[in-house]
Amino acid sequence: MNLPQFIVLGGHKCGTSSLHSYLDQHPEIYLPAIKGIDFFSREGNPGQRITTIEEYQALYQDKSQEQIAGEVSSVYLNSPKACRTIKKYVPDAKLIVVLRNPIDRAFSHFNVLKETKKRERDFQEIFTEKKVKKNGFYAAPLKMYLGEFGREQFKFFLFDSLTKNQQEFFADFFEFIGVDASFMPDTSLILRKGGKIKYNKIERVFQQNNSLKKILKFVVKPFTTPKQRLDLSVKMQNAFTKRIQMPSDIRKQLTELYREDILQVQDLLEIDLSHWLKASSK
Repeated sequence: MNLPQFIVLGGHKCGTSSLHSYLDQHPEIYLPAIKGIDFFSREGNPGQRITTIEEYQALYQDKSQEQIAGEVSSVYLNSPKACRTIKKYVPDAKLIVVLRNPIDRAFSHFNVLKETKKRERDFQEIFTEKKVKKNGFYAAPLKMYLGEFGREQFKFFLFDSLTKNQQEFFADFFEFIGVDASFMPDTSLILRKGGKIKYNKIERVFQQNNSLKKILKFVVKPFTTPKQRLDLSVKMQNAFTKRIQMPSDIRKQLTELYREDILQVQDLLEIDLSHWLKASSK
């Protein structure tokens, strides 16, 4: 059956978009062309692109026998339906989880919400945004998955290792799923980089998609592939994106919000997460 042999379960705002693009470079890995299919959390849901197991299998029909099939999602970790559906169709899949400091994750999540990008941000709203808060509580969903699958099926990574110790991260990742662990992808492109575009004029260019499309169509398109144009667009936006600093009072409040959950995750996974609880953490 054409089904994934490994699944990245998330979490949300933990680098899964960039990770999908990095894994897709490995010649022994086959991924659906588009990230965000999220079939296991959406099976049977009306209005979705992929709603049946047959449609999902068709995404892997071009996989060669030498390749390992996989999927990268940002939503599966927090989805009981995904847990049940993965158990139903691919009970022996290898499951990968990338966990980001929930304080930083919440701040990043809040800053990409469409309604907060259009006006001056009131960071206290982080505490009233239900999904922003919920997606940082990892203990319950981890217990849910560990209750359904054998612990040997899991590999847990911290987000910092993806951003700061990439050689070790990918060696461990590739060894776990059973492909050439010496392969190192090009990680120069960061997808969905968080922050605010620095200059008002540049910001208007990127907010007005038609302007950017015209630039790419008439100046760049004749000499590039679609992927090269996408990469160029992302790199241009990243170059003018400035990181938004988290106010110290917000960090302290978020630290207290997630403190007990962090301690539970630390015990559950037997990973030292004490650095997550330092209010001065960046």
